[in-house]
Amino acid sequence: MQRLPKLLLMVCLTGVVTFGSFLAGMAYYASFLAPPQLAAAPSFESGILLGKPLEPNLSQAPDEFKTFWEAWSFLNDQFYGEIPSDSERVYGAIRGMVSAFNDQHTAFIDPARAAVMSENIRGSFEGIGATIRLNEIDQLVVVEALPDRPAFKAGLRPGDVILKIDDGPVKGLSLYEAVGLIRGPAGSTVVLTIEREGEPEPFAIEVVRAKIEIQVVEAKILPDAPQIGYVRLTQFSKGATLKVARAVKTLQDQGAVAIVFDLRSNPGGLLSEAVEVSSLFITEGTVVIEKLKDGQQKKFEAGNHHHVATEIPLVLLVNGGSASASEIVAGAMQDLARATLIGEQTFGKGTVQLPHDLSDGSELRVTIAEWLTPAARQIHGQGIAPDIIVEMTATDTEQGLDPQLDAAVEYLQQSSPMSLSESVK
Repeated sequence: MQRLPKLLLMVCLTGVVTFGSFLAGMAYYASFLAPPQLAAAPSFESGILLGKPLEPNLSQAPDEFKTFWEAWSFLNDQFYGEIPSDSERVYGAIRGMVSAFNDQHTAFIDPARAAVMSENIRGSFEGIGATIRLNEIDQLVVVEALPDRPAFKAGLRPGDVILKIDDGPVKGLSLYEAVGLIRGPAGSTVVLTIEREGEPEPFAIEVVRAKIEIQVVEAKILPDAPQIGYVRLTQFSKGATLKVARAVKTLQDQGAVAIVFDLRSNPGGLLSEAVEVSSLFITEGTVVIEKLKDGQQKKFEAGNHHHVATEIPLVLLVNGGSASASEIVAGAMQDLARATLIGEQTFGKGTVQLPHDLSDGSELRVTIAEWLTPAARQIHGQGIAPDIIVEMTATDTEQGLDPQLDAAVEYLQQSSPMSLSESVK
């Protein structure tokens, strides 16, 4: 099969994904599989793309489609009530077919929502600032509401089940389509009907969308631990490796002898950046394994440059919003015994999606591979378990507390050279 340059969607919603901008939760892979040649479609006396009703000629339909077109004709002729448009029925049929594959990341997106989802990773987005996923019974569940963002301020919390978006039920929607409905222009309002454990009845939460600027890298010397540097990476966008490398080097120049690397709520990004960011902390070794449907595997090895902190004590912070590329890095650091992971179980998004632009502006995303850690552990559906579990509650966030960062500092002080612990008496 011919290979052409294009971006592959990996992730991400952020299932694994921040929504706000679901695409910010996707990871990209730089290769594109040319679509296979398709068998001839059934012929029509007039076509949907011409804006005319579909009229199937059953005598010319392939045998495997005859039952479908028979049902189409009976509904056309006999249904008592308003008949949906041809496009609505075609899209419904495609959704039904896609759902039979039982993979929430293989999805059909209609043209209107595909246009909303088409933004690239840009460093800002307009939305509510939350991570959502579909659970095992296809409920839309909040993984995390990002601190100080609209969803959190409005009262959305992890574990909330979203029953409706505005007045429309979410049942039957793909994850991508639900995200397309939640996103919207800054200043506009979306009403989410929520089911929450402990609450007797569902209730509505109004969230005013906002433009959310993303600071890709944040770095500082921790004020209460002046020999510990703190680096937070919010997404694996283009150039992230160079920004992290510069931040780590600057912190070392300022006296840091240990690093806390914060990947919490990082929904993913570019695979190439995930591999290169890992290479900042290791000189060699497999970072991630790509497994294709035929069982073939490809190993992505650490790069041969940017080795800025290969021996410095290192702690990674992770949580339920750490997805895709974040899980690749976390899994590699854990398997290679390079860092200690502290926090909560990661999201569990470890598959690769190939996007296909369809002729009417809709989009089909197809899962074509999965990622494994260097020790061949499955990421997808499993996530990465931290070495030290430390929970962080909504109350902690509201009060400005960070027990996970506190645990990281305490761990480094106890396990690092005396010079580190002596600096924070």
